[in-house]
Amino acid sequence: MSSNGWSTYCIIIYLDIMRRLLFFWTFIVSGLPFSMMAVVDFEKEVWPILEDRCVECHRAPYEQAGRIKNPKAGLRLDGAAFIMHGGDHGPVITVDHPSQSSLYTRVTLPFGDDDHMPPKGEPLTEYQKETLRKWIAQGVDFGAWVGATDGLDTLHQRGGEKKQYIPPHITFYQGLAKGVQALPETLIAAIEEETGLLIRPIGISSPLLEARIVSSGVECNTETLRKLLPLGRHLAKLDLRGAKLSEEGCLVIAGFGKLTHLNLRDSTVNDEGVKALAGMSNLISLNLSGTQLSDYGIRPLLEFENLTSLHLWGSAISPDRLQFLKNRLDGVTITP
Repeated sequence: MSSNGWSTYCIIIYLDIMRRLLFFWTFIVSGLPFSMMAVVDFEKEVWPILEDRCVECHRAPYEQAGRIKNPKAGLRLDGAAFIMHGGDHGPVITVDHPSQSSLYTRVTLPFGDDDHMPPKGEPLTEYQKETLRKWIAQGVDFGAWVGATDGLDTLHQRGGEKKQYIPPHITFYQGLAKGVQALPETLIAAIEEETGLLIRPIGISSPLLEARIVSSGVECNTETLRKLLPLGRHLAKLDLRGAKLSEEGCLVIAGFGKLTHLNLRDSTVNDEGVKALAGMSNLISLNLSGTQLSDYGIRPLLEFENLTSLHLWGSAISPDRLQFLKNRLDGVTITP
């Protein structure tokens, strides 16, 4: 990346952080309920934004004054399949990563920037931008919304018949949720109250759950994790950054067999704790940044057969052992 490109990227990230802080502070001082903690409903919250501000230029080809008007940049935003497919320059969404999704980053650019979207009218409001960001960060869940399906055969075709495109991550979680019934909301609310954790579905109508620490005032330890046991078959994502984790606590986590994402950043997990986690078959993302994991505790990391993302920033692992992991874990994105 050139120096100019890197500078632009840094500016975008800085503006994004400041925007999110401003958005949060607006809720605090206004006294409004913090409803943005809830799962974003695409059809009710995201689609109205796209329909009002984007679809005019990014819809199916149509005739105007005797000429066919094609969607700008080959990008259609009027159907789920087209949104996930992207346009002439590739995908516009990276699931779980708003900062890597041009559908979001381009609406956050300065108004005078040539790449700012939408190009006509007023910029999106801060609330609209935050809605887009949260929807992408939460996993790009369309719910029951499908949108336009005309022209799908140009994207995917099998045996001359149209086949609706379903994003791989959606298919993965649908398979993981097979045979799992949604838990009563009263049970989830009771455990949420007892643990102080935020607990919510990973997507609209999904029986799978995520639990996370959202306040620095919440103390999470082995006893807290035991209180999550009734949710054990439903937990897919667990964010325990800063938690006080013993080997015993890690054994509790290891029993959550459907976990795909585990964030233990800045927690007290050590070599023995990571050993207790080894072999979790569905885990695809593990964050051990800022932990006590050392050179002596890296062997168990080789036992996560489906791991695709491993974060080790600020851990006690030496550069040599870090390189060893990168050589052995082919296909796994390891940072740093």
